[in-house]
Amino acid sequence: MLLTGDETGKFMQELDIADKILGLLIGGHDTASSACAFIVKYLAELPEIYDTVYHEQMEVLKSKVPGELLNWEDLQKMKYSWNVACEVLRLASPLQGAFREALTDFVYNGFSIPKGWKERPHEVSFSQR
Repeated sequence: MLLTGDETGKFMQELDIADKILGLLIGGHDTASSACAFIVKYLAELPEIYDTVYHEQMEVLKSKVPGELLNWEDLQKMKYSWNVACEVLRLASPLQGAFREALTDFVYNGFSIPKGWKERPHEVSFSQR
């Protein structure tokens, strides 16, 4: 990262390198357990979502013989479950403290957000009951 440029000869900025290093350090610590905990939390709070995930999982299970392990094709059938997991990760990122950068100018809830602004997402800012 420090000594090799990209295909155009540009080098990474120091802030980008720091971001990559933090990603490596944080990425392997508590992320899977945090993600699983938040998935369980949201499924417990949203029984209609839980029921749909449960039925999808049971459909996959019915196609298996007892003791047979899941394979890639089984995972491909779990589209709703995958979408739920992705939505949970969007709402409650296991990388607390990570920032997101606006890639374009946009207006959200009447507020103008310029390209380049950084925001630290928080679960409360996305979900209101």
